[in-house]
Amino acid sequence: MMRPAFLTTEDDPSVAELRRKLDVFHASTKDYSDFNVEANSKPEIWTPIKAAIEQRFADKGSCRILEFGAGRTGFAVFLRELRSRVRLEVQDVTPQNQDYLSGEADAVHIGDISGLAGDYDIMFSTFVWEHVTNPRHTRDLLLQRLSPGGSLFVACPRYDMPGYIPPSARHYTTGARLGLTLWQTARWLGLSGRGEQFLIHTDPALFHRPWFRDSDAIHWVSMQDFASIPRGFRFSRILIPAPGLRGFIWSRFLVAFVQITREDRA
Repeated sequence: MMRPAFLTTEDDPSVAELRRKLDVFHASTKDYSDFNVEANSKPEIWTPIKAAIEQRFADKGSCRILEFGAGRTGFAVFLRELRSRVRLEVQDVTPQNQDYLSGEADAVHIGDISGLAGDYDIMFSTFVWEHVTNPRHTRDLLLQRLSPGGSLFVACPRYDMPGYIPPSARHYTTGARLGLTLWQTARWLGLSGRGEQFLIHTDPALFHRPWFRDSDAIHWVSMQDFASIPRGFRFSRILIPAPGLRGFIWSRFLVAFVQITREDRA
């Protein structure tokens, strides 16, 4: 079964125009909730990241951290007394939160991560990966900036479960949604799309309806995305504790939380 026409890969020339339109939106919007809320808090995700920072600090006596796509992060407060002993840097693609971030971090990087310099011991993002239009390239750049023995953490939604319509596709007709579900099922069973990774949705709901959460989540993350980790790195999955049957389904099928560690040691 053929991949839907609105899904492509980051090498497709149309993705550059998608990125431009997203940048225009994020630079001008007044309705985007992540620009208007108080500092966010994700302790269920940040707890294992903090543990890795503590271990890194114990091993080296220092720890340089990067949160990319930081938004209005509350991570500095979450670190508590550890904050004063580590170097925390943040990155975002828009200056909307620059003033806020300047009060939270030791350095703020606005723009593409290609401008980063030096190595980091711990890098992480929290529900950002699904908004990246060049996820494979971004992953490779981040891994290049990872110090020996350091770790990259990524927590994001998954959009590969049959029957689950990603938010950015919820403007489509019932027939189009059914076709998408059939394709998702064929892909899940290995009958279609085998090996396809880092799929980008070029026609998100953001451009058809008023913004709603994740209507701009154009990277349809799959666990297949993490199947091609370069040599010299170790991949592991982290399950987020969540109560009940709904929590079980969410943590195992609707969210990806992974740790990629550079195996060589300093």
